[in-house]
Amino acid sequence: MQTTRTHRKSVGPDQRRAFQRLQEAHFAHADAAKFIWQTKDAYLSRTERLLLKHVSVHGSDRLLEIGCGEGGNLELIDRVPAGAVGVDFSRAKVSWANRHLAGARFVCADAGCLPFPDETFDLILCRDVLHHVPDKSGVVNEMVRVCRTPGRMVIIEPNGRSPIMWLLGILVPAERDLLRNSLGRLQPLLERPQVEHRDVVWAQPFPLGRILFHYRWGLPGLSASWGRAVLGIERLIGRMIPSDRWGYIILTAVKRLTGPGMAAERL
Repeated sequence: MQTTRTHRKSVGPDQRRAFQRLQEAHFAHADAAKFIWQTKDAYLSRTERLLLKHVSVHGSDRLLEIGCGEGGNLELIDRVPAGAVGVDFSRAKVSWANRHLAGARFVCADAGCLPFPDETFDLILCRDVLHHVPDKSGVVNEMVRVCRTPGRMVIIEPNGRSPIMWLLGILVPAERDLLRNSLGRLQPLLERPQVEHRDVVWAQPFPLGRILFHYRWGLPGLSASWGRAVLGIERLIGRMIPSDRWGYIILTAVKRLTGPGMAAERL
């Protein structure tokens, strides 16, 4: 946890406020075009489904997604259980998701102060969120608090050591903090008595198609004809670069039983 504390002290209140304002402005509006790109594009929807297969859903699970946006992840996950909940601080995105997606409930809330009792969910997904919040440890605290024992928590974050993700971080100011993402930065967030590490997976070796077919600055119309070829190129490049330079880091952890009274203790 020392890494997290040091990071907190190095960022002043003015910087934190500026960071927060940047994120609020970036995510202020629903982005229907992004949702369609994520869920329908020939290239991206395929890679997204493969990425989200690491979120193993059991039939009776109560699922929570933190930072759900327009609901694209819940749309793509296999066998989303009834009663799944998505949370996002953007009221516009939550409103859009509630109008367009069936089978899940979407709630406007702060990831650092979730409006749910302790031990509520069996499975929690937190994707592409931590590099958008100033208090990353506070978000993980809430994940652990609302997770049942023994429930699972899945964190998916872009890898700042990936050349493609690095470029995306440079191009989009609100994504700039991902440049600092690494396994060494993320793992300490889960180092606490209530959490047991289960798995670390590196995914998407060289996600070139995220730029080539990007819905804003790329050529998404070409993904239907060129998507498979680009995927083949990405896999080939993936054989030549180390996995710690791949696009995504996926951490899966389990909330475990601890000493008397500790499982329900709020962090």
